[in-house]
This record gives sequence, C-alpha cells and structure tokens, in this order.
Amino acid sequence: MTLPNELWLPIFEYLPPRSLRNVVLTSKKFHAVAIRLLYKHLILTSPTSFVTARSALSSIQPSPHALLLSISPFVRTVEQLQEAVAVVSFDGLKPIAVNANNNRQSTRSLFSEIKDAYQPSLVADMTLYNTLLSQVTSFISLRQLVFRGMILPGNFHSIVHDFPHLRDLAVVHCTVPFVRTPPDIDHTSLKIETLTLLDIRATSRSDDDDMNLPRTRLRLLAKASTLRTLTYDHTVWVHRAFTSSSPSPPLTALDVKFPVQKDRPRVPQGFISFLETLPSLRTLILRNHVPSLSLSSSALPALHAISGPFSAITSLCFGRSIVKLDIRDEAVLTPLYKAFAEVHSHLLSVQELSLFVGDWDDELMLAIVAHFPNLTKLQIRYARGGPSEDTIIGMGSRTLYALPHLVSAHIFCIPLPPSPQNFLETNNLDDDTAYGAPGIDNTYFQSMHDIDPDTDTSPEQDNSDDYGIAWNRACPGLRTVQLHPGWVWRRADPADSWVARPCESGIFGDVFESPPCGARLLADIIKNTESKARDTRRIIIRPRLSPTTIPQT
Repeated sequence: MTLPNELWLPIFEYLPPRSLRNVVLTSKKFHAVAIRLLYKHLILTSPTSFVTARSALSSIQPSPHALLLSISPFVRTVEQLQEAVAVVSFDGLKPIAVNANNNRQSTRSLFSEIKDAYQPSLVADMTLYNTLLSQVTSFISLRQLVFRGMILPGNFHSIVHDFPHLRDLAVVHCTVPFVRTPPDIDHTSLKIETLTLLDIRATSRSDDDDMNLPRTRLRLLAKASTLRTLTYDHTVWVHRAFTSSSPSPPLTALDVKFPVQKDRPRVPQGFISFLETLPSLRTLILRNHVPSLSLSSSALPALHAISGPFSAITSLCFGRSIVKLDIRDEAVLTPLYKAFAEVHSHLLSVQELSLFVGDWDDELMLAIVAHFPNLTKLQIRYARGGPSEDTIIGMGSRTLYALPHLVSAHIFCIPLPPSPQNFLETNNLDDDTAYGAPGIDNTYFQSMHDIDPDTDTSPEQDNSDDYGIAWNRACPGLRTVQLHPGWVWRRADPADSWVARPCESGIFGDVFESPPCGARLLADIIKNTESKARDTRRIIIRPRLSPTTIPQT
C-alpha cells in the first residue's frame, strides 16, 4: 500500500470491468483510485441497461471520457429497426405487434452488401430516449464518442458540438434520419482529431450527392480544421465533400474501405484528386478490392506507411520512400516477386513488412532478404503448406542473419474462411479480414465499462512436443518470435530467457504498431518480477507454441 496513486492508476487500467468493480470494493484507497476508471469509459447498448444504470450515471464524478452509444427510439419505418421486438420505457417492456403485411425476412434487401446489420431487438420509447440524450449531453468531459448500430438523433450535429473536449468521433452501422429542415452548422469549428464513418445507412435509396440529403451532411464532419485521422467506407465516400473551393484538412492518416465486389474496375470519382491534395499524409490504409491508382509522381510526398491490396502496392510504392508496408490480400508468389523487382529501389527503406501468401515457398525468405535489407519487423501469414522443421531451425543462419536490424519475426499459418456458397455470401465476405489482416470493426474502446454483464475468457494451452530453434547466435538482435497465431515469444535482451505469451494474430495492431506506452511497460515489469533470467543458447518453441519453456543444458 506504499505505492503512490500514480502507479496504481495505470495498473488498474489493465483490469477488465468485472475485476475493476471488485477493486473499488477492496478499500477506501483503492476505491478513490479505481472509481475514476470504472466509469471513465462507458458502453450503453440497450435501453434496459440505461434504465438500470440511470441513478448511477447521474452521479458519476468525474464525468466519463469515452462513451459508446447504441440505443434507438422506435420508428417503425426505419429498416434498421424492423427486427425490434419490444419498446422499453421506465415502466417496463411493451411488445411490438408485428404487421402481417411486413415480411421481416426482406428487411435486409436494402443492405445486402453490409457484413453486419446491427439490428437492435429492444428500442426506447420517446420519454426514455429523450432522458438518455439529456444524460449524454451532460457528459461535458467526453473526449471519445461512438454511435454504433442505431438511428442517429435528429439533432445529431448539434449534440456533437456540445462537447468542447471531443477529439475522437465515430459513427458506425448507423442510420441517418431524414430531417425536413437540416441544421445550418459549420463543422470547421469542431476540434475533433479523429473521425470514423462506416456502414452509414439512409432512409432512402438515394446516392446522397445532394447537399441536403442525410449522408451527404454527415460527410461535412470531415471539414473540421483539426482533423488528422479519417476513416470511411463506400457507403458515405467522404472525399466527395472536398473540392478545389473547399480544401481538405491536413490529414496525416487515411483509412478507406472499398466495396467487397471485385467487378468494379474504376476508382470512385474524385478519390485520386483527393489523395493529391494531402501533402502531409503519412499513413494510407486501403481495404478490400482497390483498382490500381494512377497517382502523379508529386502526390503524397510524406507517405511512409502503406497498407493495401497487392493491386495497389506497386503504384503507391513507386517514387516514395516507404517505411512500413502491409500487403493485405493473398499475394501470388510469381507476380509478387516481379513486383518486388520493379520497385526494388523504392523498397530499400522499408523497415516493417507484413504480407499474406496462400502457398508457402522457402524462396520467399530469399526474396525478402534481397529486397528489404533494412527490415526491423517481419510478418508472413500463409494458408497452405509451411516451412519444414529443418527450414525453421536453419532460418536464422541461412536467411534472417542477413537482416542485421531485425527485432521481430512473425511467420505463422492462418485458416482461411470457407468458400461462399451463393451470391449473398459472396457479398457478405469481407476480403479485408479474410487473410488475417487487422479489421476495422470491434476496435473501438475495448476497455470500456459495459453496463451489461461480461465474461472473462482465457486462451487454451497446447501441450505439444518441443523443438529448438538455434537463432540466437545468428540473430542476436531478435526480441520477438512468433510461429503460431496464438502465442508469441519475447525476451528483453540477448541474455534474457524467452517467455511465451498469448497474443493477437497480427503484429501491427491497428495495422501499424505504435511504440508501447509507459503503462504497458510498467505492467510488463510487474508481471515478470518473479521470473528468473536464465542464460540460454536457444529459443525453445513448441509447434503450436505452448506457454512454457524448458531450460537447455
């Protein structure tokens, strides 16, 4: 108990909500520290959860910093709400009578291309809904706000402007209602730095190119002068909001999700000209099928990180000094080797490389060493075949030794999803995540406090036989090795022992990994205080990476 609050606070940040609630009840000291985190991030996904938590929410001090909201009022004519079965009020639930003339099985017709419909089963009556909005607008300290799977409030644009400290705004899987008299609000005064608009639905089938239509007005949020990171998809095409008379903000990161279908050979209107107005853009992420981009040689002069399908990689790498490269879809080896040769001089500065190949080929390692001599991080995902035990054991002395700056190597097999059986399944298959690449969905505020019950899960451990990999002498700079999507081995320095830990399937987190924060470093130090450093000559790795080590003699 002699540790100061400044150390307990980052430790508690790593606890799941259920454990955090227990910490609050432990002692007065822990209550004073942990209560600031328990309701710092809030998730309200059901009107019943709001009814239960209403009294607690009104007394939260300090005000929450992040909120994820997924509660809609009942509007029978909105397609996204057609699956609702009951209306929730402060007095209880009232079942919704099903209209015999309304076939709910046809309600996905308008959104057949959408991967997840996010159709709520419970909706709020207007009294409860208005009380909810009043409660939300009282959280004046909000810095992060997400609207997900709901019909947006009619005064949505005004609500956004009510939060003076708002920096991150996301609207995902939501329906924009039609407002007869749209508000005349200038979004250039917004202070948001990050904007995400994904799977935006409207109450009509219009293309929304008229400035008075709902989705078009939503695009105007991107005109915030402080915006630096923009994420959107083909349902809203935010780049259409910018013209020669209305320039784009100085973006540093852009993430665009294209349609799934590969039968669209043309780039959407205005996208190329939009990219050419982004001289400060450093990170570009293109998801799903993207036609080849014909950019001028002077476009994107600051670009240093690219994540996209193989079809767009060559045109983006040419003439630019790329530091981080992520090929998201399945790359066929022969065209891949040819593309590496075409832009060889532009790949010498690449330090982080991630790619997916369908069939493993040992020559791939030789090609990578030849074209990427300055790699610090390498990730290779494959679906079929794989390196033999002899190849793995000799990989350090035969190939990886030629990469003197390499600190992490992730080479593992991933399962591919089954082939689609019909046209509808083809539409719902998201190429972006089919090959193990990081996706957009489910990445918002995963540490939020969910009012609803949660469960803790632990990864299963494997007890396969061990085999050694003699990489230490050939690659003394290695600190991380992964040969299975579920486990990764790490060490602090050449004299440290290798320890296995559970991990995500990718190494780049949200595509490109950020440096670890001070809190994460502190948690790792505390977690390993009882581990005894042992001098070892080998990395001991199980075929399926069990989280145990066996000392070597």
